[in-house]
Amino acid sequence: MSNVATATYPVVSYLCQVVKFAPLSNGSFDTGTFDIELQSPAGTALNYHAGQYLQLDLDVNGDGQLQTLSYTIASSPDLTNPRRLQLFIQNGSAFADKVLNCLSQHAESQTPLNVTLAMGKAFLQTDLTQPHLLIAAGSGISKIKSITEEILRRKPDAEVKIYWSNKQIEEFYLLEQFQAWADQNTNLSFTPILESPDANWNGRTGFIYEVVSEDCDALDGTQTYLCGSPNMVYGTIDQLEAKGLKEENCYSDVFEFAPRGQKAAS
Repeated sequence: MSNVATATYPVVSYLCQVVKFAPLSNGSFDTGTFDIELQSPAGTALNYHAGQYLQLDLDVNGDGQLQTLSYTIASSPDLTNPRRLQLFIQNGSAFADKVLNCLSQHAESQTPLNVTLAMGKAFLQTDLTQPHLLIAAGSGISKIKSITEEILRRKPDAEVKIYWSNKQIEEFYLLEQFQAWADQNTNLSFTPILESPDANWNGRTGFIYEVVSEDCDALDGTQTYLCGSPNMVYGTIDQLEAKGLKEENCYSDVFEFAPRGQKAAS
């Protein structure tokens, strides 16, 4: 039970308050990523597995019409404070700007919003005595953060390799957190990757699969969690097949919302 998540939770809705709304990155409101913390009512517990996602009902356009939006839960289940959870939302579009303004207003007015959880089959469910590979592109790091926290809670000496790719240096808003975990845990490694060379970047560059391939000789039996676009997820799996990676050992939300057959037909 300490290695594998076997319990299933019913999907439940709660009226939650936004108790934290703070910037994670140094960018402006128009381009930054925000740390949003939700809290359910007293006497409740938000039950979910690390790596799952939730849905928010928000009046994004201010017209009284609620829209249901899905976001990955960035925090692992907190046994000491089961009423709270964390989201990371990047302001990268006009719609995201509206969402963040709406959440900011909820935080200021202390007006609750409807939150439904938890969804997603690609949660942490693997035997932690086996090697694990965690791969994220961009905002996909939310899922990987949650899974990493849970792995370290259950089995701090688990063998874990983490890779995170971004297009811009300023998008590495969790660099210090992941590096601290790597420094504190001998069997955990963390590799940030910038897609293109930059004079201000001293780390690795290129495609994720290229860097993983350079670092890993054999991925047979490696349990792999991937979070990114369908092209990134399937492309990475296909490119690493030569290293022994098997899709049956891979977990991603992409498998549910964009299965290979659908991807090929689109």
